[in-house]
Amino acid sequence: MYLLQQLLSQSAAQFPDRHAVIFKERKLSYLELERKSNQLAALLAAHGVRRGDRIGILLNKSLECIVSLFGILKAGGVYVPLDPASPAMRICSIIRHCDIRLTIAAGDHLERVLCEAGEGLPLEKAVVAGPAGAVAGVECVPWGALDSETSVGHPFEGCGASPAYILHTSGSTGAPKGVVISHLNALTFVDMACDFFRIDSEDRMANHAPLHFDLSIFDIFCAVKAAATLVLVPEPLSAFPVRLAEFLEKEEITVWNSVASVLTKLADQGALERLTLKKLRLVHFSGDIMPVKYLRVLKRFMPAATFYNIYGQTEANSSLFFRVPDELPQDAWKIPIGTPFPNFELFALDEAGAVVTGPGHEGELHVLSATVALGYWNDPVRTAAQFSPDPRNPSSHARVYRTGDIVRLDREGNFVFAGRKDHMVKSKGFRVELDEIEVVLNSHPGIRQAAVIAIPDELTGSRIVAYVSNAEGAALEPAELLGLCGAHLPKYMIPEQIICRPALPVTSNSKIDRKALEREFTP
Repeated sequence: MYLLQQLLSQSAAQFPDRHAVIFKERKLSYLELERKSNQLAALLAAHGVRRGDRIGILLNKSLECIVSLFGILKAGGVYVPLDPASPAMRICSIIRHCDIRLTIAAGDHLERVLCEAGEGLPLEKAVVAGPAGAVAGVECVPWGALDSETSVGHPFEGCGASPAYILHTSGSTGAPKGVVISHLNALTFVDMACDFFRIDSEDRMANHAPLHFDLSIFDIFCAVKAAATLVLVPEPLSAFPVRLAEFLEKEEITVWNSVASVLTKLADQGALERLTLKKLRLVHFSGDIMPVKYLRVLKRFMPAATFYNIYGQTEANSSLFFRVPDELPQDAWKIPIGTPFPNFELFALDEAGAVVTGPGHEGELHVLSATVALGYWNDPVRTAAQFSPDPRNPSSHARVYRTGDIVRLDREGNFVFAGRKDHMVKSKGFRVELDEIEVVLNSHPGIRQAAVIAIPDELTGSRIVAYVSNAEGAALEPAELLGLCGAHLPKYMIPEQIICRPALPVTSNSKIDRKALEREFTP
């Protein structure tokens, strides 16, 4: 197979009656998902969608969201997830950037976006899921129009090198970057991950990540390849850890994949001692730092699960893993990001351009793999800066992705995340790694989450400010936390101010929203 949509057609042929996707009380079998997505592909083709067209998906998590994804791929299109929680102007900027002329959208989201769009929006048509009134300037096609289209699929056109989807990440200029991922990029990862983690048709895989977040690729496409059941996690559950824990048990989830902060909250406030969670066999965490103290809690109440710290980025998918040992050492301080997955090659280059080979040495991490993205949509300058010939052997024509992440090797040969190249700041003339301060703060038993930010300052270069949220029932004193930092960090790394809050703001991907903290800080 060389196209992502072929995964669905194969599983539908082999397991037509098996549940493919579940959302709340609604379900679709593999045959139903195959037919519905065929009907959507036919509808899109009838409205002018051609191979390579970028098609937006502006939907909350739902069965229609999964149907849309496969319908767009079957029509030869490139799906572009649009986060309904984003400001309307950001959504409009992505629509303009990708020249999206047709989108699949919920009526209320579409109306909100168009009200603030202004002139110059290329959007001409929308397939509208759910109720919607007349929308000026856009031809609206009701979702029910699918029923009049053929459910018989057509032979797939295209090749694995063609784009499959575009995911937008935050850019340093404030404008989102559109990462273009080919079918080959995605399938290389999906095939490896299914084999490595032994995903099979008996699994029930939770999909916590929204469609615009790259963690969704593992959830959706690995489930479909293995003919497993994909269980969509309702978006509000992340704010209610007790209900989220109950969801895991009720739905008999076997595979969980999310950013670490979701699991941190689950460990702290999920009342896990009430549950057995005996079906859960795999737990993946990524993104934010996972405090070891909460990992111990999770392992105690999820005894059948194997835990993995997964490292990756949208531009190359997940590339490193660390299998958490059954017994965590008492002096465990920070979880490594590990070693490369099969069919990945990762290396770090120090400031002199030499490959890092010894324990303790630092360098910028580079990824060499068939998963490395095609580049940034309509942005050749950024593409050339981040995707380059292998610096170890430029004449080989191999292409690597420069992650911008600084890592070091430990004595066991694992990579350990040291921080972002652009997350290092100068304060009082010293180089300060903000993540290192967060690790120290997260070691405090009363802290659930910590985020350290740098505020530009004319005199010192940067003022270091820490925000912390307390664990359930804990009372935090800034003076005590400053003492903790003083015991483990050099003086120039101690935060100038520590601000305690009940909770830290999060993005739609459930990561700590550091930019929101920077905006709200007042000296």
